[in-house]
Amino acid sequence: MTQSHYPSNLPIQPTVEPNGVTRLLLAPHPTLSGTSCLLAGLILAFTLYPSAATPTGMARISAIAVGIALLINIFFDSRKGFYNLFRTDLLCLLGLYGLTLLEFLFPQEEFNLAVDTIQTAQSLDMVLLGMAGLALGRHLVKPKPSASQVKNFGNISSSTLFRLFVISASLGFLYMLLSVQFNPIALINAMIGPRFAEPWARGKYGGWFVFLSELALLIHAIPPMFGVMWNRRNNLSNLQKWTTVGIFGLVLFQGFTSGTRNIFVVYVATALIGYLITLPRHTLRNTLFPVLMAVVMTSFLSYHMLEFRGIGLRNYITRQVYLQQGETRETFSVDYNLMSLGPVIEAFPEQHNFLGSEVISWALVKPIPRVLWPGKPEGLSISIEEVVGADGWTVATTFIGESYMMAGEFGVLAMALFFGSLAAWWNRRAIRGSSDYDLVIYALGFFGAAITMRSMFWLTTAILPVIALVIFRKFRLVR
Repeated sequence: MTQSHYPSNLPIQPTVEPNGVTRLLLAPHPTLSGTSCLLAGLILAFTLYPSAATPTGMARISAIAVGIALLINIFFDSRKGFYNLFRTDLLCLLGLYGLTLLEFLFPQEEFNLAVDTIQTAQSLDMVLLGMAGLALGRHLVKPKPSASQVKNFGNISSSTLFRLFVISASLGFLYMLLSVQFNPIALINAMIGPRFAEPWARGKYGGWFVFLSELALLIHAIPPMFGVMWNRRNNLSNLQKWTTVGIFGLVLFQGFTSGTRNIFVVYVATALIGYLITLPRHTLRNTLFPVLMAVVMTSFLSYHMLEFRGIGLRNYITRQVYLQQGETRETFSVDYNLMSLGPVIEAFPEQHNFLGSEVISWALVKPIPRVLWPGKPEGLSISIEEVVGADGWTVATTFIGESYMMAGEFGVLAMALFFGSLAAWWNRRAIRGSSDYDLVIYALGFFGAAITMRSMFWLTTAILPVIALVIFRKFRLVR
């Protein structure tokens, strides 16, 4: 791999050793000035939000202060080069902000009816504490290569990357195709039907046949691979090129029709990251335009995903719900995770003891298929749904709520510091990123980072596709 394969605006240019191994002196990393501004913004939000008279006002003040601080943080980080923004820690911060505060930049009058100012203050305190922990934790790991020889997987040909792309898609969609007898029309019809009514929907426990559904995790590897392959499209035949576009389009369509906005957004984000980090040279046209297009597309589609996820895309279109005044939202909203945090904070430890290591244990064993471990626990001894009184639907509180259930404020800070340092460690893959294959794996790690902000219990599951790609290359299953 030669030096020319790297973007020209790396924060610190790579060096090529006599043995031909490319070594980066520093991985993409946060700046102290950027972190200082972010922490100042968090403190400012903590100081100012009590002056508001309503829950919405409190959240809005926090959203504005933290949002401005994040933008300033990004500005300082970008001064080391555009490539320096492709970091998992930055995605974690933006993800947590998007899940908790972003929606309060828009009117949210319904929020005032659901929570009081005390609950809102408690929730905001934990969110700000969590963001501070992420910001500080990313500085606990130095952005330098280890003293040992830097190893990498080496580059692979475009045809090999295409084969891996097709294999991942074939295995990823296998369970879905089996459930519809390999009928593509039935597959699309099921996708646009009501949420959770798909024939491939998993039961509570599952069996050997359901074990195949675990292969669907390989679908998550397709977006970053597509981003890398799009930069290699001149090396692909027309058939390979259109096959690649078709598969990626199917993945986006499946993510969109599922109504799960965080999955869809991460699909778009990881594809974009895979594309941007393998560009030979960044220009205004090949960089800014794709970013703006992705932001506009995800914002527009995410709004409609929230509207149809309960009735399915087919019913949403045929009933023309989007045209009926009063049946759609008049403002942008995410999940009101801030609202769900309040009851959790009030319940621990007043009504329930902190769960302690039980939270960590469940996160570790969650990916193990029940068919291999029949005695696997069904979940936490008390679920978030039980705490908030949800009956028949799931409740998300981000990793903040789950960490609070574990050990209160200490749990939130500890897990935030851990995730921040873990993200900084993952950034060091850019040091080893001397091949497009390494960068596919690096970009796929962004999926795990983003999904973990929504729930820490998904971390161990989200990293399985990363492990699979490492095994594929380690044991030379792809050449």
